Amino acid sequence: MMDEQQFWNSTPSLRYVFDYARAKQVAPWATLFVVLARISVAVPPHVVTPSLVGSEYGSLNIFVGILGPSGMGKGLTTGVARSLVPDIRKAMTAQPASGEGIPAMFTTRKIQDEGDRQIQVVVCANSRALLDIPEIAVLGGNSKRQGSILIPMLTSAWSGEDLGCFTKNEANRYTVPRYGYRLSLITGVQPSNLGMILDESGTGLPQRFLFAPVTDSEAPEEPPQAPLGSILPFDVAALPTDMMASALDTLYQAGSRYDMMDHGETSYPLTVMEYPPIAYAEARRVRADTLHGKVSDPLDAHRLGLKTKVAALLAMLNHPNDPLKVVELDWTLADYVCEKSTRFRAEAIQQAKEIKRTRKAEAIALDDDARAEADKQKAESAKTSVLNYLAKHDPKCEGVKGYEIRRALGRKGLMAYDAIETLYSEGRLDTVDPEGKTSSRRWTLPVGKPSV
Repeated sequence: MMDEQQFWNSTPSLRYVFDYARAKQVAPWATLFVVLARISVAVPPHVVTPSLVGSEYGSLNIFVGILGPSGMGKGLTTGVARSLVPDIRKAMTAQPASGEGIPAMFTTRKIQDEGDRQIQVVVCANSRALLDIPEIAVLGGNSKRQGSILIPMLTSAWSGEDLGCFTKNEANRYTVPRYGYRLSLITGVQPSNLGMILDESGTGLPQRFLFAPVTDSEAPEEPPQAPLGSILPFDVAALPTDMMASALDTLYQAGSRYDMMDHGETSYPLTVMEYPPIAYAEARRVRADTLHGKVSDPLDAHRLGLKTKVAALLAMLNHPNDPLKVVELDWTLADYVCEKSTRFRAEAIQQAKEIKRTRKAEAIALDDDARAEADKQKAESAKTSVLNYLAKHDPKCEGVKGYEIRRALGRKGLMAYDAIETLYSEGRLDTVDPEGKTSSRRWTLPVGKPSV
């Protein structure tokens, strides 16, 4: 069983990320996950993972949630990761305002001559995007708009599926084909807002995230020196180059790789990463368990897909001289990454529950305080009404039956007897009758005190 020290010492790249993060006083795990997201964006969309199960190739699109209260360092962490992987091949960086806006990041229409007329054709405007969302509340707010398709669009993007939706206006109808785009997402998640992701478990959104805290409880008080005389071994230049723009345009115009000539094998060939036998064996075992109804935590429903992506990105980080080959160590490290993400998510869920309980307790306490204050005010009002009634209707202090006072108080009558007894104990009322019930005794203002 691997431990954390073994993980960070397993490769020079991971050791460098850890040491660099500690030197810059940011959380190593969060830094690593953002580094993986940036590497993902730099990888051309025609680079895919093999179909470990099923028939479709997999995408390297990845989502990262940085856990922690606002102002704790999410921006600083992403900045440190940016300095480690500065080149993401001019990827668009944006915040999604709507589901429809995501396809528009990648495709557009241009005028093209066709014989003696001009027509509009779909082209690839951009093949990669990094969605950097400071707070999950922004994503949650946009997704709650009436008719929003933002969450379904994001889950499709994580899986590398076709993007787009049908609209009546063809000019506004944009579709992005599978294998024709790269999209990854980084967002800050406050524990109190974690529900904005967890509430989407039915759509599969939280299952698609890598989670890491922005904090580092083991960080030394004095940061160590940054690694000297070396740089992160990873190099974007070692990754496969992008397809020619014309090849991407052809894919976009066809709508899918299958509809291209010879199904794209010649005009848009895919580069399939290599995985070790252990990965295929695990995939078969997971699929068999699913078929047998052996369902684990629903939040881990996409763990195999997430692990497959992480293993590929770790391979690119760990051995840039052979970035398209996942070795057994990469697969083992990916398993540890997913396990840590699950633990971080569980801790955040517990924090969210504690915050919810605290807020509920505070709300109940406030309600109790407000109720007590309201009761106090009602009691004082009833006492004032009793005194005013006697001052007006019993000026000679001959006494008025308690039930008559109660009847005269109208809506406050339910509190009349308590008010009378309290006033009597305070010396602000006298009684003509030495014995009897509050309702039948006669009550009067003290002699010499005819008014309130």
